[in-house]
Amino acid sequence: MMFNSEPRPLAVAAKISAGGRVMVSKRRFMRRAASCALLAGYALTVLQAGTAAAQQNNSASTSAGDEQPPLQEIVISARRKDERLTDVPVSVTAMSSDFLEKQNIQSFADYATKIPNLTFQYGQGSDGTSVGFSGGRQTTIRGVTGTNTTAYYLNDTPIPETVSPQTLGLERIEVLKGPQGTLFGASSMGGNVRFITKKPSLTNSESSVQVQAGGTDGGSMDVGGNALTNVVITPGKVAMNFAAGAQRDSGYIKRVFPDAGGNPVTRDGQGRQDDFSGMTTLRVQLTEDLEASLTAMGEVSELHGFPAAYVPLPDFKPVSYTVHRDRDVQEYSKDHWGLGSLVLTYNGNGYSVVSSTSYFDRKVRELEDDTEGTNQYFQSGLGINLPNDPALYVIDIVQDKRVTQESRISFDEGTLLPHLSGVAGVFYQEKDVTFRQPPVQVPDFITAGLPQDYQNSDTIPTQEENIAAFGELYYEVVPKLTVTLGLRQYWITQHGDAHVATGVVNPPDGAYAPELNNYQSGLVPKGVVSYKIDDDAMVYASAAKGFRVGGAQAPLPAFCAADLAAIGVSAEKAQRYQPDSLWSYEVGAKDRLADGRLNISVAGFQIDWSQVQQQVQLPQCSYSFLTNAGRAQIRGGELELSGRPFADIPLTLQLGLGYTDAVLQDPGLIPQAPDTRLTQVPRWTGTVSGYYETPINASTDLFVAADYSYTGSVLVPNIGADGFLRRQPFNIVNGNIGVRFGGSTLSVYGKNLLNEHLNYGNLYPSGFVRQQFLPNGTSQSLPMAAVSRPRQIGIQYKVDF
Repeated sequence: MMFNSEPRPLAVAAKISAGGRVMVSKRRFMRRAASCALLAGYALTVLQAGTAAAQQNNSASTSAGDEQPPLQEIVISARRKDERLTDVPVSVTAMSSDFLEKQNIQSFADYATKIPNLTFQYGQGSDGTSVGFSGGRQTTIRGVTGTNTTAYYLNDTPIPETVSPQTLGLERIEVLKGPQGTLFGASSMGGNVRFITKKPSLTNSESSVQVQAGGTDGGSMDVGGNALTNVVITPGKVAMNFAAGAQRDSGYIKRVFPDAGGNPVTRDGQGRQDDFSGMTTLRVQLTEDLEASLTAMGEVSELHGFPAAYVPLPDFKPVSYTVHRDRDVQEYSKDHWGLGSLVLTYNGNGYSVVSSTSYFDRKVRELEDDTEGTNQYFQSGLGINLPNDPALYVIDIVQDKRVTQESRISFDEGTLLPHLSGVAGVFYQEKDVTFRQPPVQVPDFITAGLPQDYQNSDTIPTQEENIAAFGELYYEVVPKLTVTLGLRQYWITQHGDAHVATGVVNPPDGAYAPELNNYQSGLVPKGVVSYKIDDDAMVYASAAKGFRVGGAQAPLPAFCAADLAAIGVSAEKAQRYQPDSLWSYEVGAKDRLADGRLNISVAGFQIDWSQVQQQVQLPQCSYSFLTNAGRAQIRGGELELSGRPFADIPLTLQLGLGYTDAVLQDPGLIPQAPDTRLTQVPRWTGTVSGYYETPINASTDLFVAADYSYTGSVLVPNIGADGFLRRQPFNIVNGNIGVRFGGSTLSVYGKNLLNEHLNYGNLYPSGFVRQQFLPNGTSQSLPMAAVSRPRQIGIQYKVDF
């Protein structure tokens, strides 16, 4: 559940979320990059001191004419224990570290566009963790759209869905599709995304360093580098790994504004992004059966201007990456987070116990320019003419702190009873989120006769405590036929402190929001029947419940009474929204074909979703609230194929295809016709990736990698107006080509080779939507949207030792 802030005419009142990004000078960037390099160099020095000699790289790959070995199995932990991907009766897309490296996958957009039946949309936000650009990204799996429907995990720790760790130091990415509430709790209605980091090796010391440089079309130079090392301190007992990286992707948006004399001034490089990331893990084998892992990781992501452009109606797509603004306001964002965790693992005779304790801390600060729309609102909406049309911007700050503890036990078949295995555990999380919007002084407010010299000032603290007990049992009824029964009992308590919002957009005495409390509990069941045809093939059928917690929100102001009456909602009902839930029914099959060289999985599903949480916009008073209404039905399927189709050709292929037919059967309070498509859900998604490597002489290999991703068009709400807009499909092509020699790899890479200018989602402003005046004297909204980075070409060098 989440607490909404009290509604305000500012869009930030519709959703509590925040972001923050601060521009970074070149000197500051270089200082941070140098710091990362020095830390990496120190770790590498320790490595060299602790080993007699660096390990030599394997000899050149098998020649094209030799038969290739069976495909290496991917191990996943979708059921909270390590298992082969083909042994888990769940639809899972898994990307190994090898795949991430070969396809040069480094960022969220790189991997999110390669997952069937997953899509994303900026501008929606997720919860109280952030607003604006940094926090305004929402993930949809299998058509289950909306806030808090997809859970994100970093190892065993739930994190905000707007946090996307760099792929540096990851062992794999797992995307579990369908409700995962039994083992992963709330916010897993559609599925979850899990980032699994690499564990230090207790036997092998190894390192790698990578540097890259290139450019973005319409931008300037892109540079980056990273280093990873694994140090065996005491063989078989103690080891430590370390990863650090720095990356600058140049800005490609031009911002144009008038100077004091009315002459246009252009600022290049808007949307420049600087990322700094680091991770270290200490692994200690305390006894033969007991192991401890202590991990610290974090990331700083900074934007100098937003990677966003106007998407004029009715086409709703970017026509130019030049943005014309009324005033010189430099937007920025700074998002930094850190995570520390301690994991204890005890492996007994036929069972294992895991205890994971973590602390997550994130701070986001963002400055957003809303000059045009807010000045228009004061003039046309309030009849107040502000002298000089002043610069009007909003600063949003969010602090998000989470303490998480999970303990679980897994037992093998026969440990308790013949043919019975399972997992059981307890979960606890305490979350403390504070949203703050400080006052921004505007002297022209006083000149215009307004009582304050700032738009809005507010601080909104919220707390949530989540306690759960969960378990799944796996019983082999007859040989090869297994029944799974899962259950989760949860207890969630939420609290929102009383607070007062002041400023000219609030009543003269301020907008008072009383203390809010909410409590809910419930059961989440799951059932699966699976049949192992042989060691590599299985079929399964499942039924699982997904849920999303409800919440409380501050009362709407009195002048919204007419809007509420028009839709038949009382002021009291508008203060709370209830949990919504769905049932998902799935059938699927998995197999290994072609002598073990190919993995194939196919799944079909139906989802029945009731009492859907909906955000309702009130057209006259410009406020919004969450409520429960309507129902939806979603049907679809997925097909995934990966491996080497030809025994004597060193070619690896990955193919994924997803289909979703998501229908809003009862629209509830949303102005949408019944039996029409759900918003933000594409009908088709698809991806294909290929990798080919062959020797060109005794010591050098040539490799080529390429991928293509497609995401169909989606409907999105028309901000500031009725109806819906259609976002154009995505067509993205990436590739790289290079050589391996000795322990080195040299390659040339390209991203977005078709140079597509894509709309990643219209952004909800913290102020008011800008209006575009038409020749007939009317006006319409002029949305601002997050946009794709243009074509990016670069060169990359990596050395392993």
